[in-house]
Amino acid sequence: MALTIILFVLEFIPAQTVYKLPFASVNNRIELTVSNTASIIANAVTVAVDSKPSWIIIKSDKVQAGDIAVKNEKVVSFNFDVDKKAPVGKTESIVFKITSQSGEQWTKEIKVTAGAPDKYELFQNYPNPFNPTTTISYQLPFDSKVLIKVYDILGREVSTLFDGEQKAGYYENKFPSGGNISSGVYIYRLSARSDNGKSKEYNSIKKMMMIK
Repeated sequence: MALTIILFVLEFIPAQTVYKLPFASVNNRIELTVSNTASIIANAVTVAVDSKPSWIIIKSDKVQAGDIAVKNEKVVSFNFDVDKKAPVGKTESIVFKITSQSGEQWTKEIKVTAGAPDKYELFQNYPNPFNPTTTISYQLPFDSKVLIKVYDILGREVSTLFDGEQKAGYYENKFPSGGNISSGVYIYRLSARSDNGKSKEYNSIKKMMMIK
């Protein structure tokens, strides 16, 4: 799922407008229409990303619009991805700077926020097999009570990676976080529950292997 945002540089957009970007989406696009309302040609117009959140990954942050004739306009576009580690629901800004050869400058700011994942999911650890550590990751579509534990093949608890409340989003945990563990097969389990009444308790288990 991707999103296209279409903007006119001289268009008034209410300050409260916030564009919600799909979780971990790729190939999103921002289109800016640069209009020349002056009585002379705007030469060598450049549109560049002046600032952005770290979780917005823009393929190219500078576009040459070239010359724009009087009472004319040009469309420039920026393609971008949303990092899966983006903070869900936090409003931040992308600021564009438009510059002409004569030194005139304008800025355009848009507000964006990252959407939540659409479902609970526990991912396969990476790397697997592992030595000495591996990453266990999962995603939450709602703010949830989360418990993630690791057991040996006999079902004995080895470690509690997390036990508490977490906001909707994507998370990673390292295993083991310290100390030595024996080679062999381990099982990790995620239990998550939201109190918003929109989902039942989620439980999922996966296997991983430690090789020394």
